Amino acid sequence: MKRLIVLLIVLAGGLAAAAFVVPSNAASVNGVSISQQDLNSDLNAIAGSPGYRCFLNAEEAVASGGATPLPSINGAAQAGDGTSHQTISTKFATYYLDTAIGHQLVLEVAAQRHLQVTPTELAEARAQLTGQITAVLTDVTGSQYACPSGTTAKGVLGSMPVSFVDRTVTVDATATVLEEDVAGVGSTTADLQGYFDNHAAEFDTACLTVAGYSTQAAAQAAAATVAAGTPFATVAAQAQGGGPQKCEILYGIASGLPAGTDLESLPLDTVSNPISDNGGYFLVEITKKTPTSFARARTEVEGAVEAAGATKAGAIIAAAEKTAHISVDGRYGEWSATRVLPPPSPAATDLLNRSVDGTSTGTSATTGTSATTGQSS
Repeated sequence: MKRLIVLLIVLAGGLAAAAFVVPSNAASVNGVSISQQDLNSDLNAIAGSPGYRCFLNAEEAVASGGATPLPSINGAAQAGDGTSHQTISTKFATYYLDTAIGHQLVLEVAAQRHLQVTPTELAEARAQLTGQITAVLTDVTGSQYACPSGTTAKGVLGSMPVSFVDRTVTVDATATVLEEDVAGVGSTTADLQGYFDNHAAEFDTACLTVAGYSTQAAAQAAAATVAAGTPFATVAAQAQGGGPQKCEILYGIASGLPAGTDLESLPLDTVSNPISDNGGYFLVEITKKTPTSFARARTEVEGAVEAAGATKAGAIIAAAEKTAHISVDGRYGEWSATRVLPPPSPAATDLLNRSVDGTSTGTSATTGTSATTGQSS
């Protein structure tokens, strides 16, 4: 659920990059600086990691259903080999600066509520980040957003500086604690155990059979075949994506499905209506449910509690954003309520990549901010 908070606070906008004179701060949030040096360091690390860039693009595609791909990171000035770029595009720099501002707001809201993350919560957030990357890479397999074969979560994180990964984990862990706090449950083992005891049926282990189809009509035809008397196991074995029955925690399955699917209420031995998923459709039949222990379901319990608090946490952060004192160096643009707006007439020397940024001037496009130094190239 960390990603939901990020989506609520990361808003893309225009950005004019710093020119030859580099300011000490790229932005300030309630007096806390986001330094130019830190911003350039992070952008340089991302630019140098094809795996991390591919993950970010895939994550954005999954979150938006492919509607809003990430801005290109490549600036205009090419390196000596004629292929790689030495500058960062304005739009990607804006995206990342907005992200950094949003992360600072998460940390400040949590501090105002006297919330602190424990070493255990940091370890859990690190494991969840690895799992999140793996899930995203799997989701985009076979699509235009697929990462190169052999890309793994371990490799993606290993390509980034340790300090970068540690900060990401800290923000994720803090967002989780905030969501659990505003959900009115808490994050201790006793808190989560209490929630589990009151919602145990949501975490039953469900044994189910699945059949996948490329169109809704095909899924409906298969359901009609079952209604006419053919066992669903037989129909599923003949379908795309069909196979042996598998057993998983029900909440973990249901939470990844479109809103309104209501798989938790599906009676045993009953075929579901066609469920839309990534452009395809599938049918599900649950044949058995058994209670799950809290120890085995803890990850799903934490996810349920976070989900319960995600909307509230997003609203709190949005309110904090509106009242925060946020400033952005003029060469980057201007902060306007929820995002960075570009200067109305940026100088040619302030542009990182005019073709990517959608800006046209009569001067050369090879000036920009170096991914290594932040200086004009």
